[in-house]
Amino acid sequence: MDKIIIIGSPGAGKTTLATKLGAKLGIEVHYLDKYFWQENWQPLPQDQFKEVQSRLMQGKRWIIDGNFTKSIGHRMTQADTIIFLDFPKHIILWRYFKRYFQHFNKVRFDVGGNNKQNMKWKHLKFVLLYPASEVYALLKEYGLGKNIIILHRPKGVNQFLHNI
Repeated sequence: MDKIIIIGSPGAGKTTLATKLGAKLGIEVHYLDKYFWQENWQPLPQDQFKEVQSRLMQGKRWIIDGNFTKSIGHRMTQADTIIFLDFPKHIILWRYFKRYFQHFNKVRFDVGGNNKQNMKWKHLKFVLLYPASEVYALLKEYGLGKNIIILHRPKGVNQFLHNI
C-alpha cells in the first residue's frame, strides 16, 4: 500500500481514516477538498482539478482523500489500493449532521478557500442519493490488479487500522 485513494459518501469518515492511515504508514495525505474549494465555495474548474490530482499522484507514496465522482476513475488508474467506505445511510447522515454541528461556522483544516462549514441542500441531496452503484461499476472497470478494500461499518475501519 503506497498509492492509496479513499472514497465514499460525505460523512463516511474518509478524512478521519486518511489521517489515521497516513500517520500509521508514514505517508503524506492529500485532502481533495483543500484543492477543489476556493473562496466563497467556488469550485476549481475540472481541468485544473485533474491537473492538481495528477501532480499529487506523481509521488512514490500518497494517500488521497476525496470522492469527486467526475475524477475517481483518474485516481483509480494511479492507485495501488482503493478503499471504499460504503456505509449505511443512517451512519452517513448521523456523521454528516454531527460534523455540521461540530464545525458550524468554522474553517476545517481539510477544506480550501478559507470556507466555513455550512449545509446546503445540494450537498445533503448528494449524501442521500450517493451513487454507490456507480462506484462499484468504476471499481469493476478500473480495479483490476488493485488492492480493493470495501468497508461497510465503522467497526470494520477500526479492525482494518488495527491489522495494519
